[in-house]
Amino acid sequence: MSYLPRDARRTELLHAAVRVLEHDGLAAVTARAVASEAGVSPGLVHHRFASTSELAAEAWLAYVERERTAYELETPTPGRAAVEAFFAPFAAGDLAGLARWADAWRHAQLDERFAVAFAESYRALERSLAARLPGPGDRTAAASRLLLIAFGVAGAQRIDPDLLPAPGALMAAAVDRELGTG
Repeated sequence: MSYLPRDARRTELLHAAVRVLEHDGLAAVTARAVASEAGVSPGLVHHRFASTSELAAEAWLAYVERERTAYELETPTPGRAAVEAFFAPFAAGDLAGLARWADAWRHAQLDERFAVAFAESYRALERSLAARLPGPGDRTAAASRLLLIAFGVAGAQRIDPDLLPAPGALMAAAVDRELGTG
């Protein structure tokens, strides 16, 4: 382990926490797992973060910000294509990203500190999607409806992959309904 200034070390640990979150889920974001990922001692993680809850919350916010920023850069113009790009994992059968949201939703119900971070990340995601919804009307409410359907579908898929026979079709129908084409 090489010496890094305090802020740089904290940033390195946060990046390691995001990697743990992506590979193993939110519950796996522990001082021991993050230390192992970063190649440092768990004590160093405890020294830089007041609690595992703080570490998980900050890792979650960093993960969401990275994903949200990438989406915004890829879809600068509102319209159907931007909305479909947002929900592309459903069409491709890849629910991993949305499963992280379902996991975070559950975690937020159990951890008050994490709940604050989740609410902040949800509002940011809602703003990003709302800005890309075409047409008149309350785009924030439409974005919220679509997000809640997506999280519900992702949560159901985590419970039992066969619970919903066609999650992609269900999400496509929700998008069509919100965009007024279904």
